[in-house]
Amino acid sequence: MRILFTAQASYSHLAPLVLPAAESARRAGHEVAVATGGAVADHIEKRGLTALRLPNVVGMQEALQQGGVRPPVDLRRFGKVTIELEPEFFARAFVGQLAGPAARDLIDVARDWRPDLILHESTEFGGYLAGERLGIPHGVLDIAPMAPYDHPAVTEELNKHRADLGLDRITDPWHAFRTFRAGVVPEDFYPEANRLPSARHYRVPAPAAEEILDPEIARLPADRPLVLATLGSNATHFPGGGALPLLDAIIEALGDLPVTGVVALGANTDPREWRGARAANVHLTSFVQQELLLRSSDAFLTHAGFNGTREALAAGVPMVAVPLFAEQSRNAARLQEIGVGRRVDAQDATPESLAAAVGEVLADRVCRARARSLQRRSHALPGLDRLVADAVAATAGAN
Repeated sequence: MRILFTAQASYSHLAPLVLPAAESARRAGHEVAVATGGAVADHIEKRGLTALRLPNVVGMQEALQQGGVRPPVDLRRFGKVTIELEPEFFARAFVGQLAGPAARDLIDVARDWRPDLILHESTEFGGYLAGERLGIPHGVLDIAPMAPYDHPAVTEELNKHRADLGLDRITDPWHAFRTFRAGVVPEDFYPEANRLPSARHYRVPAPAAEEILDPEIARLPADRPLVLATLGSNATHFPGGGALPLLDAIIEALGDLPVTGVVALGANTDPREWRGARAANVHLTSFVQQELLLRSSDAFLTHAGFNGTREALAAGVPMVAVPLFAEQSRNAARLQEIGVGRRVDAQDATPESLAAAVGEVLADRVCRARARSLQRRSHALPGLDRLVADAVAATAGAN
């Protein structure tokens, strides 16, 4: 079977599920290709996968920089306030602006490559539209469970594209998800209203056996709880210094607690040149093997991006979530709702408030027990080797 995977032109959209699922499909003997913008094609090819470059597809950050997408707020406020994901912005940007060029490119690619099945990540609607137009079965790889897919503004933008492609209007807000949705967290993470009959849930493989933890981190003191903190690899590179002040507050907060802290400052931020806060009990690094270290962490201070959230749930680690933008605020709210973390908005994040939240999470036995329960449920999920067979069975005869 020929399977075409599609994704936004962003590594954070490829990494959680698209690339592991494509690798699993290839191991099962299927012919696989991943179609997205050229800016991230190298990440696909480094995994030994075929990358199909879509000439008119750019990532959200590039679209914002080019002015093709109008940001919901002044990006100079990034890191200083939590930027909520407004459904109208999601509809206008991910569907209205980005889906059309992707659909047209994918229709051309699919006519040439002739896939039997299209699996598109959940914020990439071009794969859905191309599948609808060409009558190719399609399903969803859900890399953003809390995005506002069911908002009327999203359905309206999809109907504009459907009209352009000669397709009938839809009224079902979950139309793109109707045959198959693959999730990578237990169903408990999803609000009840978002739990669909088409949903299946899977366990993403653990890091490769050859990946080892930084020996310097492995030698950190063992007499105190270990708290890992990171705001993502690009948090310091936004206008106005991004999240630099927030990282200072995190380091100061951990410095005031009886813990061992590990703070990942982000890509290209050398801790030797770090001019911000330092604390004797806080180890600074530019990069950390996050999924490995979470297995031996007692708490995770995070921006609540979905990949880190998934990894922490699988590791049974309670969280303190400081959402910055995108669907992170919705992830953070959900973590608090299900009792596995605390939410502190960026505008409220001081050394004192962060220290209090981390202290509460470390002391809360119920929070720890709930996190461990979700870990057990994560471990009970089938592996990705089942995904393609499930998708084929679910989508058979759907188009």
